Order: sequence, then C-alpha cells, then structure tokens
Amino acid sequence: MNLFPIVVVIVLAAGSCTAKSMSHYLDVNIDNVKKMVLEYDPLVRSDGEMKELDMPIQSFAMRMFHENILKAENEDEPIPVVATNLGLTELVQAVVKAGLKATLESAGPFTVFGPTNEAFQRLPEWAKQAVANVTVLADVLKYHVLSGKVESKSLKNELQVATVEGKKLRINLYTKEGKTVATAQCAPIDLMKVDQAASNGVIHVLNAVMLPPAGTIVSALAACPEFKILVKAVQVGGLVETLSGPGPFTVFAPTDKAFRKLPQGTIEKLLHNPKELAKILTYHVVSGTFCSAGLSSGNVKTVEGQEVAIKVSADGVVVNESKVISADGSVTNGVVHAIDTVLLPPGYVLP
Repeated sequence: MNLFPIVVVIVLAAGSCTAKSMSHYLDVNIDNVKKMVLEYDPLVRSDGEMKELDMPIQSFAMRMFHENILKAENEDEPIPVVATNLGLTELVQAVVKAGLKATLESAGPFTVFGPTNEAFQRLPEWAKQAVANVTVLADVLKYHVLSGKVESKSLKNELQVATVEGKKLRINLYTKEGKTVATAQCAPIDLMKVDQAASNGVIHVLNAVMLPPAGTIVSALAACPEFKILVKAVQVGGLVETLSGPGPFTVFAPTDKAFRKLPQGTIEKLLHNPKELAKILTYHVVSGTFCSAGLSSGNVKTVEGQEVAIKVSADGVVVNESKVISADGSVTNGVVHAIDTVLLPPGYVLP
C-alpha cells in the first residue's frame, strides 16, 4: 500500500585492453588495494584514516575492472547509449516515449539518476497508470536529470540539487552496519555503479524510481484522505508553520485508523488541548531525513525530546510498537512514513 500517490493536479499533470593497462590491477597487494579504496571512493572514505575494507578483495577487484576498464568504452557515447550498455533498457524506452532522447544526446552536460529495469517493474500499479500519460512520464524522467555533471564525490548528506523538472531532490548518506548507504529522494543509489561516464555527462544507477514531491509535509498529508485527523491535529497543535518550513524532518504519520485505535473520546479531548496535542505530535517528528534505506535498529531522539525505538527486520520497520505501513513519502522538506499506531511518549498518560 502506498499512501502518497502522485498528485497530478499539483505536480505532474504536471576500446581495447592492453597488457600494460591491466598490469596495475593484476599485481596488487593489500596495502595497494587499501590505498586505491581511499583514492577511489570519497563517499566511503572521507576522514583519511585507514579502516577495514567494506567488501571482499575479489569484489573490489571486479569493481576496479568495471570502473576503470569497461567504463572507458562508454566515455565517447551519449547518455542514452551508456544507459543501454548498463542494462537500463526500460529507462531508455521511457526516455524515447517521452520525447527526451534528443535532449539527452545533446552536448549537456547532464547528470542522470538512472533507475534499473527492476526499479521500473516495482512501481506500484497506480504509479504505472500515472506514467502511462506521456506528460507525467516526461516530468518523472526530468526529475531524474540534473543540468551539469555532478560526480559522486560531490554528494553530501542533506544536499539538495535542482532537477530539470524544476523541483529539488535531496541526497542523503547514512552508515548502516558499517557501510555507507546513499539515497536520492529516498531511492537507494547503487554505489557500485556511480559515475558511469558518458560523452555528455554521467549516470548514477538507482534501485528505485524517484517521484517528484507533491509539496511540504503538511500539504502532502493534506492531499491524502487517510490523514484527515493528523492534519487537523497539526493545525490545532500549532505545528503547520514548522512542518511547512525547510526542515528537514522525518515524520512517522499515524493514519486515521491509527488514531481511531485510541480509547473512545481521546481524539476529541486532544483536539481541545493544543499543548498536550503538540507534545504527542512532536514525539512523531525527528530532525533530519531518515529514509527507509538508511534506518537501522536503535533509538532516535524526537523533537519532543524523548527517544523512539526503531527495529528493522525482514518483516519491515517498527517504531516502538507501531508498524510502518507505507514508507518514504516524497516531500520537499524531509520524508513521511505512515504508521498504524499513535506513538505516545514514555510515561505519558492520555487525558
């Protein structure tokens, strides 16, 4: 279930390989490999200190071969050809359908966040129906394109960059289980396939399709009928201005069904008590953008001051005792995760 559909009215109606060139990679020892990691991957190694490798040596060797030998074959080709060579055939088909191929073959330069075929196939049915409209498809694709060449070394946490579509996308970097995780508008970036050079730019491969945000946290929630009670509570609790501001914030958003789990009469009492309501609501808000790909099990401090317990497993994400039922709602000032139970601060007694 996805509670954050595209709001069409608001957004989307809108060579050769010589023995000499290979010798550097065939005769290496562990110190040389570690040195190559530091020089090659600024996303993972930014402090200049030596740490354990994040991948087996053989995996790293394959990465080096791909990045330094195979990529050279693409550097004289425009973005659509490089995308095809990377296996991003559904992306290329979509680009052709939307009439954007000529643009992406022009001088540019451009930076393209390119979703895999599997990413397109995982789109929910409502999104597939929406992008069947060529205008909507063009806007979605333009949201994956930046003017200019932006390499992975320039990607920073909470960096916002303007897209050709017009809206900004947000980059986030996380450390999860000792490894770096990077996202673009919460779509995981494949760090094994960044900086794919083309004659007119660069491609970073994504494992999900990004959808342009419908607006701020407040306006996005207001556009979804499942959050009528929450929107009313935000208004009464005096949080509209804050949650409409730049943030960024992560909101664990209880649905109307979640609010109706509260004891009878509780909602009405809270809506008449702005101070108590604000205390509960701020316990659902965390400073910063925490996409599902970057969530790890542990405690996170909320704006209210106390912590929520995050548990990540194969079954999904649980916040305290509340399950995340729809993750990564795309907004301009953070991210929204829908949850099935209202969170109450430790020790809090309902009125």
